[in-house]
Amino acid sequence: MKLSDIKGEQSLDVLADILEPIAVIVNDDNVKAAFKDSRIKGIACAIKRHKNEVVEIMARLDGAEPETYEYNLLTLPKKFLEIFNDEAVQSLF
Repeated sequence: MKLSDIKGEQSLDVLADILEPIAVIVNDDNVKAAFKDSRIKGIACAIKRHKNEVVEIMARLDGAEPETYEYNLLTLPKKFLEIFNDEAVQSLF
């Protein structure tokens, strides 16, 4: 789900849920450096260093709880491209 698709009160709830994990990721100097090199390297670095935060963000954007969020090797690339190609997410980095 794109950030722009989340509206009304739901947008406040989702924003509150993803602020902390996003802050953890974007404040990591290693992730910042990797993103300056390339978006792919930045995403890979974020995944490796912040697995729990990445899962929490993906789950919340899909309206799911992180503890029960299901993903696999086939669905992850599509979800990452969907999230990281969203202009609103790109503006965070």
